[in-house]
Amino acid sequence: MLPTRIITAIILIPLVILAIFKLSVLYFSFIMAALVLVGAWEWAGLIGFTKNIFKILYVVLVAAGILFYIDAQSVLMDEPLMEILFICVILFAATLIWIWFFIAIINYQKNGLGAGFQFRFVRFFTGFLVLISTWIAIVTLKASIYFGPAWLILVLLIIWAADVGGYFGGYFFGKKSFCSRVSPKKTWEGFWGGLILSMIVAAIGGLFLSLSIKNYFYLLLIALFTIIFSAIGDLGVSLLKRMSGVKDSGKFFPGHGGMLDRMDSVAAGTVIFVIGALLCNLL
Repeated sequence: MLPTRIITAIILIPLVILAIFKLSVLYFSFIMAALVLVGAWEWAGLIGFTKNIFKILYVVLVAAGILFYIDAQSVLMDEPLMEILFICVILFAATLIWIWFFIAIINYQKNGLGAGFQFRFVRFFTGFLVLISTWIAIVTLKASIYFGPAWLILVLLIIWAADVGGYFGGYFFGKKSFCSRVSPKKTWEGFWGGLILSMIVAAIGGLFLSLSIKNYFYLLLIALFTIIFSAIGDLGVSLLKRMSGVKDSGKFFPGHGGMLDRMDSVAAGTVIFVIGALLCNLL
């Protein structure tokens, strides 16, 4: 499993970096929409839909949400403040969902209850907003006039570093279970390993950007919250998989599982980063 996982990562990472730097915002947006819609198909399975027709309808619904956002943005193009406010409202709503996930994770760990996520309609509507907000956050970073591609690469590196640091921290030092009911293999040592490595990546990455001292420290603060929420995203999707009785959300990436298995931490982390960056005027 691990060699397959490594081979897949070796192939994917250069492709992701190439797409971020070389593709126009338009083409990049289309590719991201396609990936998010794959995630929508998998999320439909976690809702409990077994018939393909219902999964297709859910994918169409998410696609319609993305198109509605694009249409609304075209109307607000001449009103920059309203455009930013519109983005912030959607991403803030998504943040509330991730906080709800955090409460559900704690609740499930303590007493085996899902704080609402055991209900299909909750998973239906929260998935809709989570998926659309992921697309919005990633495209917003890519389209930023200040270091757009560099911002997106840095955010992804921060989130991936948390994954790598968490894996090796848990592998070599893991003793205390982090959230045994939701994800038995995760440990506190792994969490701290991921946090430390991610903050190192953020600190080094920030040096390559032309940031003032104040903005540099803003970046580190935003990175800290990004790492925390990326862990919530990871555990949140794990919670849904646990409730659905599946190990992986799909088989899209050999050795890595489905799209949601790769998108979970990115979904929560990018949303938090964009909100923080907009509030601190970094984008």
